[in-house]
Amino acid sequence: GGKRVMLTPVLHRIILKLDSIEEVTASGIVIPKDLIEKERKAVEIGTVVSIGETAFKDYGGSIDTIKIGDRVIIAKYSGKEIKDIDETSYVVCNDEDLLVIIKE
Repeated sequence: GGKRVMLTPVLHRIILKLDSIEEVTASGIVIPKDLIEKERKAVEIGTVVSIGETAFKDYGGSIDTIKIGDRVIIAKYSGKEIKDIDETSYVVCNDEDLLVIIKE
């Protein structure tokens, strides 16, 4: 229920949905949250959800440099975590924080 809130990035920002990190190992050991946070920050991999209208323009690219649904790797410690109305976590980062597009 409820209205779906669409988070729209301003200017050169990009919104990603990060891959979740496994919190329980195969043997059933629960990994402490703070350790997961550290691991998550080493390299962040996520899926592009939304792209700001001026993304990549300053770097000679265009908004077509990436597309919604692309899986990307972003720079360590870049991005700001945000939550939408139903508590789903996303990360907002700058276009220059995108390092790699993962092609299947």
